[in-house]
Amino acid sequence: MDLISDIFIAGLQGYGSYRIPSIIMGRKDILLAFSEARRELNDHAENKIVLRRSLDGGDVWEDQRILADAGINSLNNPLAVRVSETGIIILMYQEYPFTDPADIEDAEAWRSHANQNFKPNIHEAAVETGYEGKRICKTWMISSKDDGENWSEPLDITRSVKHPVEASNYASGPGTGIQLKKGEFRGRIIIPFSQGPWKDMKVYAVYSDDLGVSWNRGQSASNQSPGMPNEVQMVELKDGTIMLNARSYKGNLCRKIAFSQDGGEHWSDLKTESQLSDPGCQGSILRLAFPSPGQESLILFSNPAHKELRKNGTIRLSMDEGKTWSLSKTLVEGSFAYSCLVKLTNNEFGILFERDNYSRISFSRKSIDWISS
Repeated sequence: MDLISDIFIAGLQGYGSYRIPSIIMGRKDILLAFSEARRELNDHAENKIVLRRSLDGGDVWEDQRILADAGINSLNNPLAVRVSETGIIILMYQEYPFTDPADIEDAEAWRSHANQNFKPNIHEAAVETGYEGKRICKTWMISSKDDGENWSEPLDITRSVKHPVEASNYASGPGTGIQLKKGEFRGRIIIPFSQGPWKDMKVYAVYSDDLGVSWNRGQSASNQSPGMPNEVQMVELKDGTIMLNARSYKGNLCRKIAFSQDGGEHWSDLKTESQLSDPGCQGSILRLAFPSPGQESLILFSNPAHKELRKNGTIRLSMDEGKTWSLSKTLVEGSFAYSCLVKLTNNEFGILFERDNYSRISFSRKSIDWISS
């Protein structure tokens, strides 16, 4: 139960870096772990989307496979969701066009990480609003009917998920989507999105009422709280309300939350969640169990629980629908960045997470008893 397995390791398979984990459960015990495979650590470095599967709940993992490759363009933000009625697994990701640094104003400021050479690259600063032209960020969708053994051809869904006027750079998740199980909008698939430009970041939901065949955009959440929201995940509450949980960019070092009563079409104003510290990093939120006779409500949240640094990877537990986070436990004391939680049973979960200064993405399987012990 305490074993930590390395799933993606920098330098292997010819890639200098692996980042941005997403993990989903297919049929019983089949886990699908996704990541960006990058030429270097930079956020846009000819990234590919790769997959490793486990057929036994996370003990043994199949060899790595490339799911999507756009050559010198960059593929970013893998986000997976499983459709309960069909078992189909949907994966969304963005494609950023190759851009020369000479085309970017103040290119040096867009270096993704310190101490790296800025190379001919792709950057959020270079993409434009609208749907036409060479400098548009596209969103693609692929799907699998057999738990990741085979995949469909990529489908361009940019017009369905990107707001046409104000959005330039934008992102699905990263992490996972959800499918609603309660209330009026039961069965609706919800995909969390954020959008730029960086001076005006916003978060919203994309949703499907036909099992992922077509998609609609919801309205972005209004923000009057300190900082700007991006990199967002969502969770369903027991009455069908959706709660979003977003990273705060240049804010007050806490997460942001908002609520939707209409299936992600509209949101309450964003507010600061002071219980959840945030150094400016993606986090993951997961409904492990709905309340029922003999079963408590269980919602999990993971992120680097630190005010300044991406370290102290912590998993928190709420048993009152996210009002309070009564229990928590540190998984990794040192370097810890992006993470993705996955439900295994009503009392067990897995987590796929970045650690050791982005040198590896690892998986661990835990139980609720581990958090409370």
